Amino acid sequence: MHRRGFLQIGMAGLLLGPAQLLADGNRVGHLLSCYSDHDGNHFLGMTDRQGRLLMNLQLPARGHGVSVDEQQRHAAVFARRPGDFVWIVDLRNRRVLQKISAAPGRHFYGHGVFTPAGQLLCSESAFDSGLGVIGIYQADQNFRRVGEFLSGGIGPHEIRLLGNRQTLVVANGGILTHPDLPRVKENLATMRPNLAYLDIGSGKLLHTHEPPAQWHQLSIRHIAVSPDDRVAIAMQYEGLPYKQPPLIALHQGDQALKLLSAPAKVQRRMKNYCGSVEFCTDGSRFAVSSPRGGLVTYWSAEGQFLGQHKQADVCGISPLLDESDSFLASDGNGGVKHIDDGQQTVGSWQRAGLRWDNHMQLIL
Repeated sequence: MHRRGFLQIGMAGLLLGPAQLLADGNRVGHLLSCYSDHDGNHFLGMTDRQGRLLMNLQLPARGHGVSVDEQQRHAAVFARRPGDFVWIVDLRNRRVLQKISAAPGRHFYGHGVFTPAGQLLCSESAFDSGLGVIGIYQADQNFRRVGEFLSGGIGPHEIRLLGNRQTLVVANGGILTHPDLPRVKENLATMRPNLAYLDIGSGKLLHTHEPPAQWHQLSIRHIAVSPDDRVAIAMQYEGLPYKQPPLIALHQGDQALKLLSAPAKVQRRMKNYCGSVEFCTDGSRFAVSSPRGGLVTYWSAEGQFLGQHKQADVCGISPLLDESDSFLASDGNGGVKHIDDGQQTVGSWQRAGLRWDNHMQLIL
């Protein structure tokens, strides 16, 4: 038993529950994440704090991001980009409510966000024109698609709301794809990624921010927002592999992007590729995974490098809900680690036979 009360879970369950790490008092946490088994089947799973599998929905293809509404009644699970489905899940009854297919001429980019007004906003591509769009789906109309607005760039990926719940921040990755050639990146020589801010009521583009011209192949893919509206950015470099660009950035307000580099040895190990990014619950620091490098780096809210921990094929990151400065990190080998504020592993387990996908989320 560790000083933080970590409980080692046995191997009896199909999934071992990272939410067990939330076992302080009566606080109960559930983990939502996509995963795959070794037979090539894909699922959305939810476990309780004892590691029991509460929900296990088989998906038609590999899933990517999961978004939960503010009441924690519904979750949206998104196909990996360029994908053609979004499923809406009733978290209380643990069943699929609605299956959304991509509109004609559109494909999904793996992420979305619920708004307080009862809409689901999804990152999409109008692949014939190449423009990024944000699709609008109305929850009280069985998630019918009621419109869209431009994302402010090409290849919108992760999208988040700022604290005012009216401003959408979009990671426009800059990469053009088409569902007929799903993993082909069509415009690497001319790509121009940006971070865009949009008014969700009108769709008006408020402002955009790009990396410096020399790093125009830094694809802005994943973002996290702190309680004070600081945006942490995880990027993937599409240029020559011997170059060592900054892979992480911060942004706030009207400032320019603040590009961040780790110490040289750590920077090289990241192999020009970052996965998930999340702030801890109090916003004092954030974590960025690098699955190709097998590590997670930790940064202060001001951009100071704090440390790292090593974990093969790590990608999913979630803050712990009842520890203001700790994280969970999941990997493609079925493992999960609990990392404290000193970048130390204070609990871990592994389940053979499954691969956690890129993102995970803990809910109450």
